[in-house]
Amino acid sequence: MKVMGIDIVRGSPLSHTSPPLYAVVIINDRYEVLYEALEVPLRSIIRIAWDFKVDRIGVDNAFELAPTRKQLGKIFELLPAHTLIYQVTLENGKFVDLIRQAEKIGVQVSSKPRPLQTAYIIALLVLNGIGTVIRGVGTRTKIIVSRARSPGSGGSRANIFARGMRTAVLRAVKEIKKRLEDAQIFYDIVLKRGKGGLDNAVIIAYADTETVRKLVKPFHGSDVRVVIKPIFSGIEFEGEEQVKKPVIVGVDPGIETGVAVIDLSLRFCYTFSSKEFDKLSIISKVYSLGTPILVATDKNPPPDAVKKIASMLGVQLYTPSVSLSIKEKEELINWAMKRGVTIDIRTPHERDALAAALKAYKAFEKKFVEIERKVAELGLDVDVDEVKLQLLKGKTVNEALEYAIEEHLTGVYAYATTQDANASTSRVQGVIEAVNCDDRIKTLEEKLNELFKEREVLRSRVIDLERRLQELEFARKFDFVNIDMEIIKDRVVNELREQLRQLRALVTLLEERIKNYENERKELIDVLRGVATGALLLIPASNNISPNNVVHIGSANVLYLNKGVLDLDALKDVEKPLVLIMDRCSAMSAENLLDLQVIPICDVSPVMVLGDIAVFDRRGIEEAVSKGYSYLADYIRKKREATAVDLKKLKQIIDEYRKSLIKNTNSSNSSK
Repeated sequence: MKVMGIDIVRGSPLSHTSPPLYAVVIINDRYEVLYEALEVPLRSIIRIAWDFKVDRIGVDNAFELAPTRKQLGKIFELLPAHTLIYQVTLENGKFVDLIRQAEKIGVQVSSKPRPLQTAYIIALLVLNGIGTVIRGVGTRTKIIVSRARSPGSGGSRANIFARGMRTAVLRAVKEIKKRLEDAQIFYDIVLKRGKGGLDNAVIIAYADTETVRKLVKPFHGSDVRVVIKPIFSGIEFEGEEQVKKPVIVGVDPGIETGVAVIDLSLRFCYTFSSKEFDKLSIISKVYSLGTPILVATDKNPPPDAVKKIASMLGVQLYTPSVSLSIKEKEELINWAMKRGVTIDIRTPHERDALAAALKAYKAFEKKFVEIERKVAELGLDVDVDEVKLQLLKGKTVNEALEYAIEEHLTGVYAYATTQDANASTSRVQGVIEAVNCDDRIKTLEEKLNELFKEREVLRSRVIDLERRLQELEFARKFDFVNIDMEIIKDRVVNELREQLRQLRALVTLLEERIKNYENERKELIDVLRGVATGALLLIPASNNISPNNVVHIGSANVLYLNKGVLDLDALKDVEKPLVLIMDRCSAMSAENLLDLQVIPICDVSPVMVLGDIAVFDRRGIEEAVSKGYSYLADYIRKKREATAVDLKKLKQIIDEYRKSLIKNTNSSNSSK
C-alpha cells in the first residue's frame, strides 16, 4: 500500500494571487519514504498521485485543497478511482487535534511540527486508517471506451489492425448500452466513428459510480480499453447526514411516465422518463436529486397516479385551474429557457412534466421574487431556497423574512464568538511570550483553537439538525392534518365493494358461458353418436354452387345451399343429376332446374348447423332424394310424351295441306 500525506505550506485556495503550495510525503506499508517535496502545487499533487498509484491520501483539513464542496468534487474526479481521501483530524463528526491523533499510533510531538513533518505524520495516520473518509458525491458516471493501442503508421496490415480495433470498440459500446438499458439507467453518448466501427465513445450514465461498476467493469485488453470515471457534484464525509435542497416535482403518468425536478430558484432542472417506472422507482430517483416539497400535474382533474405519488411523498399536490394545452406548455418552457434554465427534453412526457413543475413555480413566483429582493436588500447571509420553502409551508412573506433574519443572526452570533475567542487567544499568547514559555503556550493555543473549531462544527451540526427537524415537522403536519383517515377508509371500502360487484358480475357471466359450453358439448356428443351410428349425415353448408361442396350419398349427388343467390351458370360445372337442398325455393322455377337435371328440395331442414357444417337426418335425406329422383323421372317422361303429341299434329297438318293443295290444282284444270 502507498499513502500520501499533504499539509499546506503557504498560500490559500481562496486567493488568486497567492495559490496554495503543499508539503507532500509518500510512504509504503513498511513505513519507507518513497517521495517527499516541499511547496508542491495542487496540479503536481494530482500527477504524483497517478505516478505512484497511491491508495490513500490524507489531509489535515479537506478545505485546504478547495474552498467549497463542489470544487473538492472536481478535484476528486482527477484522482485515481481507487484512491481514498482521509481527513485525519475528523472522527465521528468531531474535530480532533493532530497531535492527539498522532499519540494514538505512538508518535510523540513536543512542539508544532513543520509542514514536511506534518505531512509525514498525516501519512502515518492514514496508513493506520485513522480519520474520516471523504467521498465524492454525484449521480453521474463517465464511461470511456477507446482503442487499446495505436495501429501504427501506414500499410495494409495497420489498416486491418485499426478496423479490428474499431469493430471491438463498437461491440463493447453496444454491450455497455444494453447493460445500462436493461438496468433502466439513462445515459447520453458521444461517438467518434471510423471505418468499420468506432474510434472511441464517451457515455455519461445517470447513476453513481458504484452502481455503474456493478454493470460495467474497467477493462484493458489487446483491442479495447474501458475506463470508468465518476463525475462529482460535491463531497460528503463518511457518516455525515446530507441535507438536500427542496425541489418541485412534475409528473406526467401513462404507459411512459415523465418526471421533471426543479429547485426553487430555477438553477437546477432535471427530466427523465421511462416505460418501466413504478411509483417507488420515481420516489427513489426524486429523493436522490433533492427533498420534494410539492408535486405538480398539468391536468385537471389530476390523474390518480399523481395523487398517489404526492400522498406517498407526503407533500401537497398542485393542480392547474384547467388542463394545460400544448401551446401553454411550450410557452412555459420557452419562458424558462429565456431565464437561463438549461433544459434537455427527450420525450413529450418529459415536456408535460416540466411544464407542470414550471406552472407550479409560477404560481408562487411573485412571492419568490419579493423574498429574494428583501433578502438582498437586507444583505442576509442565508440559503434563499430555505426561505422560499417557508412560503410553501404556508407562511406569509413577512414570516419567511423573519425566519431569514433569525438564521442570519444565528450565523452572526457564531462569528462574533469565534472573533472573541481569537482575540482572547492573542492576549494569552502575549502573556506567555512575556514569561518565555513558548512551547507550552503554543501547545495550549493550538488546543484552544481546535476546541473553538470543534465548537463551530457542533454549532453547524445543531443548525442542520434544527433544519431537518423543521422539515420533519412540516411533513408530519401534512401527513396527519390534511389526511382524514375516515375518508380514506370509506374510499377504500367503496373501491373494494366496486371490485366485489365487478367480480360477481364476471362470475355470473363465466357461469353462463360454462353452461352454454356444456350444452354445446352435449349436443356435439349426440351429433357424433348419430354420425357414428349412421342416423345423421354431415353436409357442407355452402354459400355458392361449387363442385367441392357436393357430397355423394349412395349414387346421388347432394349439395346444401343455405345462403346466397342461386347461380344457374355455376350449375353447368356440377355433375348431374344433382339434388339441391335449399332453405328457400319460392324465387326459383322448379321446371328450369329440372331442365338442368337439378332436383330442388325445400322440405328438408338440418337438425343443426355447426359453423359451415349442416347436420341432417339420414332417413329424411334418403327419402327426399328418392322422391326427387322419381319426380325428375316423371318430369322427363311427361316432357317426352308432350313432344311426341306435337309431331302427330304436325303430320296431320301437313297431310291436310297437301290435300287442299291437290284440290285447288284440280279445280283450276277443269275450268280451263
